[in-house]
Amino acid sequence: MKTPIKDDLNFKSSRIIKELIPKKSVVSSFLFYSGALEFSLAEDKRFVVSHTNKHVIYEFWDCLLREAKTVGRMAKNLFSKIQNENIFYTFQEAWPTYKDPNFRSALFFILNRCSEGGHISCGKFNKNLLSGFALANLQNFKIENFYINFDSEDNWTNNLDEKGEKADYLLFPVGKYNFNLFEYGKNKGFEFTAVNHRELCNILTPMDKRWVVLYKNHKKVFDLYKDHHIIMVDQYGRKTSKKDKCEDIVIANF
Repeated sequence: MKTPIKDDLNFKSSRIIKELIPKKSVVSSFLFYSGALEFSLAEDKRFVVSHTNKHVIYEFWDCLLREAKTVGRMAKNLFSKIQNENIFYTFQEAWPTYKDPNFRSALFFILNRCSEGGHISCGKFNKNLLSGFALANLQNFKIENFYINFDSEDNWTNNLDEKGEKADYLLFPVGKYNFNLFEYGKNKGFEFTAVNHRELCNILTPMDKRWVVLYKNHKKVFDLYKDHHIIMVDQYGRKTSKKDKCEDIVIANF
């Protein structure tokens, strides 16, 4: 099942991750957002438990897992009413304040698909980015071997060992170093999760549990994880030995 929402990270490493994490494994993933990588694993016979400490992200996927057709109908109706960018930008500011969780979820989808950056609370409006096919995909959303969990801590790295206790592997699709996932202390919107990259590395390094971290190409990531197993992946999802061809950086402790 293709994710119904847009994510500008566009990871190329699904095949490589599947080579590292065998079928029938239990995977705890963190920093969950679009689900593109997690759904690919779940469809290919891995059981995935995804974690987020952002209630708006948890709520969207929880509503979609339970009532995709309802959310889809609401989204279709909402989309027909967004006639100009002023309405869109008003929704960007106010979307978490609406009472009905299904309505908020429909807004989540519309704002994501019509934002040029794929965000919810920010991004330039482009109505042409949302197609009828995407709306149909939303209504028909269904995924097996997948569960989403809401972690209420402000700091999502708290107690990672406990959160992933029953998992065979921990997965961290971090994304862009200091861009898509922001530093602590900066308020970028309800859906953004802050990542302290050095702190995460320091937490994972002594951990016995098998883990995989995924970044987009950035020099600082190579420096930070220089003592770990690093796999470079090109734009076609193939392993590469050339940094100038590298699209994704996959780091594993096994």
